[in-house]
Amino acid sequence: MNALAAPRISGATVLKSPSRNRRSGTRSASSGMLSSRVFKKYLIATEFYDAETTLPPHQLVVNAIGDADSAANALAGAETVLLHTDAPVINRPAAIRETGRCQIAERLSGVQGVITPKIAALSRELLESSEAPLRLARLGFEFPLLLRTPGFHGGENFLKVESLDELPVAMASLPGDDLFVIEYLDARASDGKSRKYRVMMINGELYPLHVAVSHNWKIHYFSADMESSSEHRAEDADFLTNMSDVLGPRGMNALREIQRRLGLDYGGIDFSLNAKGDILLFEANATMVVLPPGTDKRWDYRRPAIERICMAIRQMLMDRASSCC
Repeated sequence: MNALAAPRISGATVLKSPSRNRRSGTRSASSGMLSSRVFKKYLIATEFYDAETTLPPHQLVVNAIGDADSAANALAGAETVLLHTDAPVINRPAAIRETGRCQIAERLSGVQGVITPKIAALSRELLESSEAPLRLARLGFEFPLLLRTPGFHGGENFLKVESLDELPVAMASLPGDDLFVIEYLDARASDGKSRKYRVMMINGELYPLHVAVSHNWKIHYFSADMESSSEHRAEDADFLTNMSDVLGPRGMNALREIQRRLGLDYGGIDFSLNAKGDILLFEANATMVVLPPGTDKRWDYRRPAIERICMAIRQMLMDRASSCC
């Protein structure tokens, strides 16, 4: 969905997909920062937008459609909406379109200091057929590999398949007519643990959000070994206060180039780091949300970093709205 915004100080239009389930393309923290005390918000379900309908007065458009793989129709509708406004736009649909998983892997494969996984979108019919082994081999895939249903986030419907013999069982547990086949990038460090860093891209700047540390290959902050491990939280705190030192010049330069190529006003990058300082890219898009930490005091160290991110988003929205007209 797209959103238009206009002030109480500003007015904002938010463009969104009407679907509100987990597969919705509407996943963007930037639209959530449109405070009702500052902005009067108008929500537009872009698939159903009538081009004959006059948009309400507004000074800002926030495109909250973030998933290029599941929201093609919503993004097309958003482009139609933008034909009827001259207001500044946060995350233009054209930029979002280029952030599908396959596209990102291809677009960023040539960036110095970045290792992207091979990704292919294949039909269920093919993967369940006798042709699957040969097709996977011709595409350059080896086991273990990852299978993922498009449009889901948070690790849902995302499996590691260790061998060809396990493929039928994995297929039976995943929904969807098409699946992503993803090269498995081994992110384990010398201590046997895997790490997933998340850095937010906001208005041309990079902001550390967290590093999740786990013994599992599939890492999400809420399910990683963070709450129970003071050692892991100390590592997280070091990343939040010393991102450049933790990632090193090679990693930081790679992240800046990723940000430049994506051209998003708001988005995030999930990745790990190998021994050479290369970025092992998991994903980079506008679907990543910034959640406040829990009330437990053990998360107090995270609050300043998250507040910096929220302040940067709010400032971007205010500056863009103020630049209108």
